[in-house]
Amino acid sequence: MPEPSANAIARWLARCREHSGLVVEHIPFSQCLEWSFVDGVLQHSTGRFFSVVGLHCDDGPPHLKGLALPIIDQPEIGILGFVVRRGKAGWEWLLQAKTEPGNIGGTQIGPSVQATQSNYLRVHGGRPTEMIELFTDGAGMGRRIADVEQSEQGDRFLGKYNRNMVVEVPPQFKAPVQDAWQWFQAGEVRQALAQDFMFNTDARSVLCCADWTLLCDADGAGPFAVWRHQGGFGEQLLQSFEVSLPASGHAAAVAKLIEVRETCALQVSAVPLQALPGWQCNDWAIECEQPRTDPVVRPFRVHSADREVRHWCQPLLTNRAEGRAVLVCTRRDGVLQFLLHPSVEPGFTERAQFGPSLLTGLGHANPDALVAAIDACGARAHLSVRQSDEGGRFKDSVARYEIVELPTEAAEQLGNSGAWVTLSALRAMSSERSLLSNELRSCISLLLHWA
Repeated sequence: MPEPSANAIARWLARCREHSGLVVEHIPFSQCLEWSFVDGVLQHSTGRFFSVVGLHCDDGPPHLKGLALPIIDQPEIGILGFVVRRGKAGWEWLLQAKTEPGNIGGTQIGPSVQATQSNYLRVHGGRPTEMIELFTDGAGMGRRIADVEQSEQGDRFLGKYNRNMVVEVPPQFKAPVQDAWQWFQAGEVRQALAQDFMFNTDARSVLCCADWTLLCDADGAGPFAVWRHQGGFGEQLLQSFEVSLPASGHAAAVAKLIEVRETCALQVSAVPLQALPGWQCNDWAIECEQPRTDPVVRPFRVHSADREVRHWCQPLLTNRAEGRAVLVCTRRDGVLQFLLHPSVEPGFTERAQFGPSLLTGLGHANPDALVAAIDACGARAHLSVRQSDEGGRFKDSVARYEIVELPTEAAEQLGNSGAWVTLSALRAMSSERSLLSNELRSCISLLLHWA
């Protein structure tokens, strides 16, 4: 059987982008009529959706202590859910072409349902959220395969979580007739995971938390099994996936993360945006006084023909520099293992989660030895994908996500500040709440290209 391609998904997405009619215009706060500053907080007139607040790190690791930044406060738990079904050729996924103002290209692939609580409760007064009942009404509407709360980015969201869900529906299920939803085979999804600006961060998060068997072909051999006896990186992934959980590094990694959470001295306090140290507020932006420091909060007017509400205004956190997230791997004791970094971030309610081996951006620090090893000539980049980070809240926030293999001897020089785990451990941790950060889940989604 020929290898599935992502061409059909790309053609469909291009058509949806053309039809979205997305227009995003930077405006002053004084024209963003439903948003205002109240007691130092930028908030919507309803008090719903989200707010932008000022945060100061009073104590914490050296790279965080004294840090001040604007951060999104959105305490509602959203729903990110994929609908799947069994087709004649194997599993099929219902993809949504989701238009968001901050996305590169405007429209990217999201989960079948991607909605904040304010949206699916129709606080905006717009159209109902399609298929929301599959994820809110419980038994009888479909078989729930995955349901786990996971965090948003802890450096730009304050305690924000979403339910990452997958629901299987019977063949007779009637999907929305709009062009914004379309069924694709698992193989097509796998191939599209390797393309820039194709899947949004929410879709990648749910794919990481799903049963990876749903991305396999119809033969039922299991994730990565197609690479057995084929050699190369694919077979290394299979061997790492098949390591038994007791030997996978899972328990030691979780213990290390718990220790970081218990010993970290992170303390944060709220500060009015207009009094945020080192930042300035004017009618056009909230920005750091140090040039080129991201994010910058700017207000925008948005028009989109394919959203529940076609016209609205909102603030977005904008970036000027491209970020980088790298998941490092190497062979240890004959098995491919991945380096996880315990990342302390001011927006995590549990203080720390495992992030990628390397992550750039405000409030992140990376050892010089790690950066040098990743960029050395002996390192091998197996996959590199650029993606927009949360286009509903961030604009022009682009990061390059990479899987980089280091020579064993180079990896041994990095010390023991992180945790080395197998792919089987990553799979187990992805089904648990708040162990893996949003950026790490996006990195893991790249590995599913080989599933």
